[in-house]
Amino acid sequence: MEVELLSRALSRFGTDLHARRIVFRLHVWLSDEWFCPDGVPGFAIPFYLAYPRLRRLKRKQMLEVEGRTLRSSLRLFRHETGHAIDDAFGLRDRRKRREIFGSPKVPYPEFYAPEPFSRRFLRHLEFGYAQTHPDEDFAETVAVWLDPKSRWQARYSGWPALGKLRYMERLMRELAGKAPRTRNRRKPGRLSTRTGWFGAGRSASDCRVRRIRRCRTSRPHSLSA
Repeated sequence: MEVELLSRALSRFGTDLHARRIVFRLHVWLSDEWFCPDGVPGFAIPFYLAYPRLRRLKRKQMLEVEGRTLRSSLRLFRHETGHAIDDAFGLRDRRKRREIFGSPKVPYPEFYAPEPFSRRFLRHLEFGYAQTHPDEDFAETVAVWLDPKSRWQARYSGWPALGKLRYMERLMRELAGKAPRTRNRRKPGRLSTRTGWFGAGRSASDCRVRRIRRCRTSRPHSLSA
């Protein structure tokens, strides 16, 4: 992804947020991977997406680069923004959120086997990522709701997962125009030219990160939309 394309993705996504009346200023920084630290209303973007040569090298070595196109980067922006909004507005404390998505205190599994045809979960990121953890289920629901082309009312008609989107619609209407509770601009794991790699080390207390595909699936089924 060229730097120009990364800027286009951020600009377009900012427009989508504004259209939804979500008072949420995008807070992003370069790090080694996609992640959203707990307690920070923002998320990190892999540094190699800003450098074409590094992007090509990663693709050659790993055979894939998450977010290398405008479409895939917007998918990831929407997902990570789901976590960031969760932190910004303190939504994990809400009883209804826990009733619908489950407790955020549940430990992340080391492995998971997604049910490829389950209609209890939405299909946004591949490998049934919403099924890994209640926080990921919440973030995936935000992502689908944020996508102006998702047509979620029609696509998920008759699915149990539709109730999650209807809840999200009510929740976001409630939050529209309201200022976030958390506004810090910390950047855990930030890329630093002074240190060569990272200016802020990660610790368990400072940065309990959620990563894309953090859980390795033992039955990899692609569920991308």
